[in-house]
Amino acid sequence: MCSINVAFIELRNYIPTFPYEKRLSKIDTLNLAIAYINMLDDVLRTPEDSGKYIQNCVHMARTGQYGAPAWSTSDLLARLNWIKWRRLGIEPIS
Repeated sequence: MCSINVAFIELRNYIPTFPYEKRLSKIDTLNLAIAYINMLDDVLRTPEDSGKYIQNCVHMARTGQYGAPAWSTSDLLARLNWIKWRRLGIEPIS
């Protein structure tokens, strides 16, 4: 059981979290990790500029448009707003 807990601690280091968050539950960690991995996979596969692609997907999800990717959960979108996009060379998500 100890190794599973260690794996969750390690996984939490790689997913976006809020600065004030103490710790995600195991199920929240898994759901967020799945959404984040799917987002990263889509970004790698799209021929579109990655920043533009994310902005378009976020816009589609926020406006409830058909075709928004499955990874665009409200939980992941809220966390993406905390990322310092300009440090990554990407315009902030609007």
